[in-house]
Amino acid sequence: MDRKRFLEQLTVLGGCTLVVPSVLVQSCKAEPRMWSSLSDTDIAFIDELAETIMPQTSKLPGAKDVQVGEYVVMTVQKCLVPEDRDVFLSGLGTIETRCISEHGKVFEDLDGSQKLQLLTTLQEEAITFNEAQEGVKEPEIHYFSLLKELVVSGYLTSKPVMTEVFNYAPIPGRFDGCVDFDKNKDKAYRG
Repeated sequence: MDRKRFLEQLTVLGGCTLVVPSVLVQSCKAEPRMWSSLSDTDIAFIDELAETIMPQTSKLPGAKDVQVGEYVVMTVQKCLVPEDRDVFLSGLGTIETRCISEHGKVFEDLDGSQKLQLLTTLQEEAITFNEAQEGVKEPEIHYFSLLKELVVSGYLTSKPVMTEVFNYAPIPGRFDGCVDFDKNKDKAYRG
């Protein structure tokens, strides 16, 4: 091999060693997603948000256990008015953007304390936003308030919670106005 060819190859190879790592580092950066609609691929993300809001305990199932993500996706797709749907979807983008700007990764990759801290901050912002809406003729809804409403309603109306956590009576019986309540035996809800 002649010297000129060797130097050309060395230059190209040396340039690649400088360019390739920077390209790899740039390609590893998380980019926030922007939603125009929800699909089944978003269920895992919604489940992570919901599980942080309604976590599993020793006595109660978590939001993931009762598949709240599916409920939220279906409700947003089929039940929300377009204005509320837009607020919800842009809110998901805001959550994703904050995760990436504050932690360098998407919500699903955060540890439990980071998830809780982020949602606690969002809750405080939602309270401030909602207080500012008091007295407004047509108040707007904060995306986090809407997310929490959907998560809680999905959780409480799920079959496992209604049948295993609450006293479920598939066919209402007679009405007993005075029934002794045994807190060790009876569940929280008597339906």
